[in-house]
Amino acid sequence: PDPIDLIEQFGADGVRVGILISSPAGNDLPFDSSQCEQGRNFANKIWNAFRLVNQWEWKNMDQPEASKIAINWFDNKLNDAILTINDHFDKFRISDALMATYKLVWDDFCSMYLEVIKPGYQQPIDSKTLESTVQFFEKILKLLHPFTPFVSEEIWHWLRERGEGEDIMVSAWPVAGPVDQKLIRNFEMADDVTTNIRTIRKQNNIATKVELEL
Repeated sequence: PDPIDLIEQFGADGVRVGILISSPAGNDLPFDSSQCEQGRNFANKIWNAFRLVNQWEWKNMDQPEASKIAINWFDNKLNDAILTINDHFDKFRISDALMATYKLVWDDFCSMYLEVIKPGYQQPIDSKTLESTVQFFEKILKLLHPFTPFVSEEIWHWLRERGEGEDIMVSAWPVAGPVDQKLIRNFEMADDVTTNIRTIRKQNNIATKVELEL
């Protein structure tokens, strides 16, 4: 494949991610441009997450209990992911480091965390939750930078006002804090319960407005 043609079609970050996704250590796989399409979709996912957070109006008000729980959970999940990603880099498992980052961003941050803390329609978000979310986003962008340098640098400068030379490419790598594995497991169990309740509703054509006794 012509890399310039691929970049024009899927973007430089999309091609980088696509090539790494198809390059696990010790395996030779045939190249498929659909992997670059997956990389482009991932870059779009990051950008759309930023657009969502950036459009929220904030207000100094009480922080919802659900947001407190979500912040505590994601802080531990992020620390756990940093340890895993560091281990992959130390052992030169670059594709595995990408996949760990990919799952953290797509599954944990976008599909779970942002959905839990997202304010109601046309409602403001509390300032504490928004600040925690921006801080999480900054750490995520640093983890993404080796794989998607263009998108991460662009969003880095949109996320906060930066001074001269405060670029992501010269910023410090995130440091992992303590990890509460029990909290992570409890949150995953709650997610499994919710997912299975939705499955039961779908299988039995039960409307979401109908309350179920558990």
